[in-house]
Amino acid sequence: MDFDLRPLDPIGAEIRGLDLAHDPGGGIGDADLASLRRLVVEWGVVVLPEQHLTPVQHVALGRRFGVPERGAFNEDTPDPDLILLTNRDRDGKLLPPDDVRLRLVAINEGWHTDSSFRPIPATFSLFSAVVVPPEGGDTFFASLRHAWEALSREDQVSVRGLVGIHDYKKAFERFGSTIPGNPIFDLPIVKHPLVRRHPETGETTLYTSEHVMGIDGMSDAEAQPILDRLLRAAIAPERVYRHHFRVGDLVIWDNRSMIHRAQGFDGKHVREMHHVRIAGTEAVIAA
Repeated sequence: MDFDLRPLDPIGAEIRGLDLAHDPGGGIGDADLASLRRLVVEWGVVVLPEQHLTPVQHVALGRRFGVPERGAFNEDTPDPDLILLTNRDRDGKLLPPDDVRLRLVAINEGWHTDSSFRPIPATFSLFSAVVVPPEGGDTFFASLRHAWEALSREDQVSVRGLVGIHDYKKAFERFGSTIPGNPIFDLPIVKHPLVRRHPETGETTLYTSEHVMGIDGMSDAEAQPILDRLLRAAIAPERVYRHHFRVGDLVIWDNRSMIHRAQGFDGKHVREMHHVRIAGTEAVIAA
């Protein structure tokens, strides 16, 4: 690939020199796409500035990574494979703070990995900035591989074999949201290993977040200190990359090794982001 790669501090990489927007079919050849995919797996999160993808181009690129999940948060998305995250309605007016569409995505301000509520969670996420507020709206990333490596040997031994409980109804309640009729409340509880093996690299990582509500076979009083300790290992400030979006930024990350969270912003400003989330192909593999 003819591009420039620069490591970000302390995790991730920035790539310049690729033009992903010059045609509707995802922008680059198969060999370059395979190299880009390998870099996302290797670095966990990759930033590609100045791409300015249209929805058609964004979805086309996403489909080359796999089959997109369908989970649009509102009916205004131009493509069912594109998740439209915005605080304005189809007429361009700002949504009120209590609008259900904003309340549904507020949970994303907690540390999470995409689609952990599914029996087979997402693989990659492709996230692009269309309109950004003058301040706020950043995204924070942390590596679950680095978190595992940061644990003491004793802690590693103690958490192997434990299974996390992913209960999105409780997760929404944790973040102060009790939306009547929220279909996510009807989703069954899903359980995933707290220590997983990456299906492509074979590396061991944690699989925890603020959306894990407990540990199978433990009381809340027993489980919460363990979950808190694991999360602290992941989000220690010296291991977190904070991305301040500029219009045209495309950020791609591997949900099998990363967690992230959104930063809030002043709702009097417009923010519009486009997200294509790639469905998983295998259940979480216990390490």
